[in-house]
Order: sequence, then structure tokens, then C-alpha cells
Amino acid sequence: MFNVRVNSFGTSSVGNFSMKFANGYSVSLAMGDGIYSNGTMEDGFSAVEVAAWDADGKWVKLGDNDDVIGWQSPEEVLAIMNKVAAMS
Repeated sequence: MFNVRVNSFGTSSVGNFSMKFANGYSVSLAMGDGIYSNGTMEDGFSAVEVAAWDADGKWVKLGDNDDVIGWQSPEEVLAIMNKVAAMS
């Protein structure tokens, strides 16, 4: 399942893309103003903020102390998605 949202708050824009895998786990990518990302809505993003949840909606730790990690490159996002998709 794919979910996409683009929210505008005055002059600020925030985009969010989430994906639910067959194991029930989800990964969310966020980008925009006030988000740990690099780029713009118009030109695209070279890095985004990533979070994940298990099938029960509980946060998945992606870093040593973090549920949400920022400034992730496309290659890092792919590695996180593969890891989360393989969890059980």
C-alpha cells in the first residue's frame, strides 16, 4: 500500500510518502521545510527524513537512539526499506 501527502502551511511545504510492506511494517519518507532533508519541492530532494513502524504501529529504531533519522540518501533509504521489509 502507498500513501502520499503534500501539505502546505502558508509558505512552508512538507511532503510525506509512506509504504506498507507485506509483513505489516511501514516506512515513511518526509521532506520539505522544517524536515531533516535536503532539496525543494520544485527541484527534488537529495536526502530525506525516514521513520518506520511495526505491524502494531510501534516505532522501529532506525539508529542507535533514534526512531527518525534525517538526511538519508536514496541508497540509504533503499537499505532501510529492504531491512524493514525483511523484519518479522
